[in-house]
Amino acid sequence: MHLSSAELDDLLTTEAQKAKASHNGRSAVAVLKDGHLRHTLITLLEGSRLNEHAKPLAATLQVLRGTIVVNWAGESRVIEHGGLFVLPDALHDVVANEDSAFLLTTVVG
Repeated sequence: MHLSSAELDDLLTTEAQKAKASHNGRSAVAVLKDGHLRHTLITLLEGSRLNEHAKPLAATLQVLRGTIVVNWAGESRVIEHGGLFVLPDALHDVVANEDSAFLLTTVVG
């Protein structure tokens, strides 16, 4: 399966609207799947959070819009638009510093 940049831009717009309409200021949609590989588009409004959770087998995120902060074990990392980050092997949460969207790529067992 292939997803063009125009299709991804359309998804970003749609998911931002869903986040604005939701009570928790966030949205998520599965974009592509290939066996154990998953790509999920996550949108967070400014101040919204993904509560603490464990990392799957392997995971990266790439910020497509905005700025997010990943917090884990007393550490944190700010990831800005365009940034690509390997998630830590620890419980972590994600907070949006501004309206943001990122592509989460995971390998699930």
